[in-house]
Amino acid sequence: MTEANKNLEAFNATIAHDLCSAVTAISGYCQLLAEVCRSQLDDQGKAYLGSIQGATLDMKQLIKSLLNFSRVSRVELCREKIDLSAMANVVIEHLRLSEPRRRATFRIASGVTVEGDPGLCRSVLDNLIGNAWKHSCDREETFIEFGVTHQAGGTAYFVRDNGPGFDMAFADRLFACFERLPGTTVQGHGVGLATVERIVSRHGGRVWAESEPGEGATFFFTMGA
Repeated sequence: MTEANKNLEAFNATIAHDLCSAVTAISGYCQLLAEVCRSQLDDQGKAYLGSIQGATLDMKQLIKSLLNFSRVSRVELCREKIDLSAMANVVIEHLRLSEPRRRATFRIASGVTVEGDPGLCRSVLDNLIGNAWKHSCDREETFIEFGVTHQAGGTAYFVRDNGPGFDMAFADRLFACFERLPGTTVQGHGVGLATVERIVSRHGGRVWAESEPGEGATFFFTMGA
């Protein structure tokens, strides 16, 4: 089984590399055309090239997301005590640097720890906090909170935002690959939350969300024993 996993990993990596190389070539030629033929292109022609370049970046991100998703099921778990509060602050710092002019308030509970795989837990926070950041982009000021609570005698971690929220009637579609809820306007491939669900499940936990339209959303997850 281990040998089969290694072979599959190698196959996926090769396909991803070849696809990314092709997409990079397309993007490069678009940029070259934009520079060399600048004076010969009208506004519509420039817009077409810009759209192609944008599509190549989107495709590269999709390939990366799918590769990461496929790895989650096969990577060997290495459990250790993790400072989730510190990890969340690192994620937030990257988001601030990506949009330095954006008004945002973060509330991160201190001293939150968990026994889990560091790389996979980082992926969980990257996806949940990043998801909150994306979906609250239209707010005058973004508010994101990370903390811990106790439900049914167990510990649950959560990420809360002040985004548009969603109808709970569609909650069962949140963690399926390539699913996008009705009315969703932000960019994405619907792989991030599916990755979170797979990671949490591998740790013996579960993930769920609570929301109301216009009232933001809260994503909870547990990590098992």
